[in-house]
Amino acid sequence: MIEKLYKSPIAYIMLGGILVSAFLFNSMLKFADEGNAVMVILIGISIGIVALFITRAIAYQKHGGLFPK
Repeated sequence: MIEKLYKSPIAYIMLGGILVSAFLFNSMLKFADEGNAVMVILIGISIGIVALFITRAIAYQKHGGLFPK
């Protein structure tokens, strides 16, 4: 299933990643205003996971596999 997502066009992956990251960042700022440090940390980790997914998708399309040799 993850390979289907990795094979989709890079523009769609980038657009989706930007939208998800923007939503998460906005949520992180709201939680920071409330003083909820745990949620700020968890959302920061989530933003990192989205960035990792985007990087893996770009590498997959550039090298042709999940684990290039």
